[in-house]
Amino acid sequence: MGEKSFNLFCNALYWVNSVSNHTGTGKILLDTFEKLILKVLQRDGRASTQALSESVGLSPSPCWRRVKRLEEDGYITRYAAILDGKKLGLRALAHVQVSLVDHEPASISIFQAFIDRHEQVLECASITGDFDYLLKVAATDPEGLEHFIMRDLLGLKVVKTTTTIFILRQLKTYGALPVDL
Repeated sequence: MGEKSFNLFCNALYWVNSVSNHTGTGKILLDTFEKLILKVLQRDGRASTQALSESVGLSPSPCWRRVKRLEEDGYITRYAAILDGKKLGLRALAHVQVSLVDHEPASISIFQAFIDRHEQVLECASITGDFDYLLKVAATDPEGLEHFIMRDLLGLKVVKTTTTIFILRQLKTYGALPVDL
């Protein structure tokens, strides 16, 4: 099979898969090429279409169409650069467990607005257990973290208690999601 015939075959197969790969749950099943594309882009979000197509074994046009579909379908939500926190002077990282005074909509809104406007809160998750939320917070030093917790976070008046767990050393910070699960 020549390259042109192979590309036509891939395009036809892609169209059939994109129409028939709906599970009924809103999730679209990904084919092998799409999974490979996601893996490569998680390692290198700046990969050119040419480099990406060579990595996954497709010609550039079908590869580009698949990337666009993955973006439009929300599999790829954004592209970002990974920065070195130490070079930026961020020498303190901690997980902060947070309990709110109550679970009234007004309290949750105040807390959510606080999280949204403080960029030093790297992550925020609603959790089970004795606490309501788990934050990952960056600061220049332990004193900066203390200031954030004591003045900013507890100053909200909707936080009942916090427990801070300092991160001594990060052993893995990969961040790429497993595509094959």
